[in-house]
Amino acid sequence: MQNHYPPTLKKLISALSSLPGIGEKSASRLSLFLLSKPGLCEFLGDLIKELPFRVRLCKFCRNLSEEEVCGICKDKTRERELLCIVENPVNLLHLESIGIYKGYYYVLHYLLSPKEGFGPKELGLDSLLHLIQERGVKEVILALSPTLSGEATSAYIAEILKPFPLTITKLACGIPMGMEIQFADPLTLKKAFQGREHLKGG
Repeated sequence: MQNHYPPTLKKLISALSSLPGIGEKSASRLSLFLLSKPGLCEFLGDLIKELPFRVRLCKFCRNLSEEEVCGICKDKTRERELLCIVENPVNLLHLESIGIYKGYYYVLHYLLSPKEGFGPKELGLDSLLHLIQERGVKEVILALSPTLSGEATSAYIAEILKPFPLTITKLACGIPMGMEIQFADPLTLKKAFQGREHLKGG
């Protein structure tokens, strides 16, 4: 498809095709659309250049933020003794949108996967343990997707938290095995939160 396109356009199509969920046809359509919008190209180019320098990880929860501490961690009205562990910022925002959880979060950004080189260090588990001690957390909610990697990561975290005087829960089985949390509807998520299972403590 790209053979007759100019080299710069082919490079853009190839770059867009490498993004998650975008195939060559979608990348071609986006590239041709952008070609007709020079102002938008310049605006997007500036944003993309600034992105890795402006957006960082919150020093407490590892959520995305343009400041050292994110807005959720700054919110003193939230329940300090609750900590919900999620895989990524997308899942955090999805859980926030249902409006049932009022505690704080911790974002792993990865799930345990030795083959891909993601171990406890990459998940920031040392920082997690420090945060739990510093805040006096009394309940940790494991809100990881019920995939094989999610279940393995939940089991590992539950194991390393055994020595701590806290309750460990995970979302109830309203979310089907293999489904990622970001694709669960709000009602299912609410039921999963309300009926969460105790893994330790009570």
